[in-house]
Amino acid sequence: MEDRENSFGKTSRLYLEASVKDGKTVLSDVSFTAPYKVMRPFYEKKGVMSVTALAASAGIMAGDRQDFRIHVHAGARMALTSQSYEKIHRMEEGYASRKTSIQVEAGAALFYTPLPTMPFQGSDYRSQLDAELFGDDAQFVLLEILSCGRAAHGERFGYRRFQNRVTIRQDGKIIYRDNTRYEPGWMDMNGPGMYEGYTHLGNLVLCNVPRSDEWIDQTRKLLDEADGVEGGVTRTARGDVAVRALGGSAQRLSGLLEEMIEDCF
Repeated sequence: MEDRENSFGKTSRLYLEASVKDGKTVLSDVSFTAPYKVMRPFYEKKGVMSVTALAASAGIMAGDRQDFRIHVHAGARMALTSQSYEKIHRMEEGYASRKTSIQVEAGAALFYTPLPTMPFQGSDYRSQLDAELFGDDAQFVLLEILSCGRAAHGERFGYRRFQNRVTIRQDGKIIYRDNTRYEPGWMDMNGPGMYEGYTHLGNLVLCNVPRSDEWIDQTRKLLDEADGVEGGVTRTARGDVAVRALGGSAQRLSGLLEEMIEDCF
């Protein structure tokens, strides 16, 4: 396939740096290129700076190349989300890609919860997220939701390819890795071990966020009792927590997963 540049003729970039100033988390450095912008931060939750990334475009197009870099300095606490659903448009050829690099220093926290991703018919999207945590008190929470596509338009699993690689390291050692790659053209996306008839997949990872065995049990009970949702929760080899859930509604699934991390902020 032809590896075309996007309509801007260059990589779209977003850089955010959070630091503590006079006891308050602030954006100490910000830079971005089209189509990205950043809203003025607000402080809805005590001690946490909430930031929303804006995109002045209809969505991700063929050939788009994006580079996100996020650096949270020692002691800072930032929650980062997106403006709207990530719409990945139809691509006659080529693909779109995003690389996200995250650094969370000692005593800092990043809650990265972008809104759900929706791949359109014929799209091909490849994402890579690399997070580096410095010390066992550097907290990182990742919440992602992937839709099957525009089901109401008859585009259920109509995309060509969706790939999402997530690697989280602490002091250079890998503590979590996930390599999701879906190609509906030759995979039974509704089959066992896949979406199993559901339309949305949620992934929640909590690193260096203490969770008791009681919390694990309560979370499993919450998933078991939730209408229209199936999921599970487990600890990683080093004791971090990963939750994966399937549902028929992005709003219902995101609300459930956000409930699990409400006390983290």
